[in-house]
Amino acid sequence: MSQPTVVIYDRLSRLFAEEAPDHRINACKAYAAQQGWKVVHVATDTNVSGASRLEDRPGMREVLSWLPRADYVLAAKLDRYARSVLEFQRLLRAAASTGTTIITADGVVSPQNASIIINVLAAFAEYERDMITARITDSKKHFRSRGNHLGGLAPYGYAVSGPINNKRWAIDEEAANILRDCADKLINHGGSLTGLARDLNERGILPPADHARQRDGRKLRNQRWHSTTLRDVLYTPAVRGWLVQAVPGKKRGALTNQPVLDTEGNPVSAGPAILNAETWSAVRSIIDGKAKGRGSERTGKALLLHVALCSECDGPMYRQRRSVSGKDYSTYVCRNGVGVRGIHKPNVIIARHLEELVTAEYRKRFGTFALMRWAEPDGSAVLQLSEVNGQIERLAGNLAQLAPNGAAARVVIGQLTALEKRQAELTAEAEHAEGRWVSAGGTVAQAWESRDEEGRRALLADLGTRVVIRPATPGAPRRFDSERVALRFDGPAWWREADPAAAHLAAIAMEEMLTP
Repeated sequence: MSQPTVVIYDRLSRLFAEEAPDHRINACKAYAAQQGWKVVHVATDTNVSGASRLEDRPGMREVLSWLPRADYVLAAKLDRYARSVLEFQRLLRAAASTGTTIITADGVVSPQNASIIINVLAAFAEYERDMITARITDSKKHFRSRGNHLGGLAPYGYAVSGPINNKRWAIDEEAANILRDCADKLINHGGSLTGLARDLNERGILPPADHARQRDGRKLRNQRWHSTTLRDVLYTPAVRGWLVQAVPGKKRGALTNQPVLDTEGNPVSAGPAILNAETWSAVRSIIDGKAKGRGSERTGKALLLHVALCSECDGPMYRQRRSVSGKDYSTYVCRNGVGVRGIHKPNVIIARHLEELVTAEYRKRFGTFALMRWAEPDGSAVLQLSEVNGQIERLAGNLAQLAPNGAAARVVIGQLTALEKRQAELTAEAEHAEGRWVSAGGTVAQAWESRDEEGRRALLADLGTRVVIRPATPGAPRRFDSERVALRFDGPAWWREADPAAAHLAAIAMEEMLTP
């Protein structure tokens, strides 16, 4: 008799040092060893609510993918699975469809009593979750009305101070002076966000996240300032000392956040202002004036972004868009060869001709290839299988009550046939616990025609495209020269990521196909 198999699962709503999951996972492993079970997989979810849907949790999706190959699923306690009766019942149905038993290492839910006790305990877990949610919501509402810091990092330019129940923002003079200086250069000295960000990097000024880490004595991540980083810390209402919140229906961000207002409609202050009203208004006006396309539909990034490389520095070539009288004069340029800061001679090439050359060669080589896509197991097949099994059981029960040759029986038989076909498809899908390449339908050429520029760039990346461009020879005519372009295709990702022996054979086969 083969050794029973078990998948261990653990979930944390929030990750704190004193709540690390190691001890619970070790307890599960000890329980499995005591039972004589073989642990085949360990899945964890961190910063995931127990009320969230099963398919929305990365770790739980791993568990669902392993159900067809596991006899048991084991967690330290029942509330690690879910704090929602509905979601827990979905997990139970999915496990039942594969003959898997859900248990806990604390002995409360064992193989013997699982079917009786589990739903009762889950109901109490859901009640507890509702009580916790209500307490947290009321607490946040109270502290927000007082202008207290609600947790996490303070905005750049501030540090958190005060007792635990009355935390507020105090000005971090080092960071605040950076904001004041950048605001002054934008308003009075014609500065730009890009130039100011570059200057901050050259001076060794730490960006917001690393500045907070250094202040708190944590390890730095060697991050850099970007124009968008500087824009956000200057644009946010937080520099006025106001608490901010996301606008309902919009993604939270410095460009869309609004101040928290009190009952009289005034901004709630959490600390002193870094920029006064006049300065902040001027800064926002300048930033808004330079945001040419904000809120409008973008045309997308260049076709050869991160595909076209400079032969001199191996750096990326960027597309500079330029149109004159309706004609496209755009170019690909290496920034390391531009201006007084350039480290090598200029490297510029006409974008339209380069993209046409790469497209033609790409389609010639790979247009007839069958397109593949990466299928990541997410456990959805197991959930769907449990639903289909339930439908088949209900229809089969109804069929027994119908006249054998009647119209209703024929309809039910047709439905059962379709469901059984779907059952077979889902059963096959559920057998895969690991990601794999599957057919996407159609050829690479067909996909190229149907995709926009961003989608085509993804196809180039999947086929391992590399375009190296060398600078023009001094004195050469100023026209497109294909001899400056070196094209290389490493082949499809679904070949490159195969095992070494299979990849070698595939490379030989591809070389034979591509040889004239």
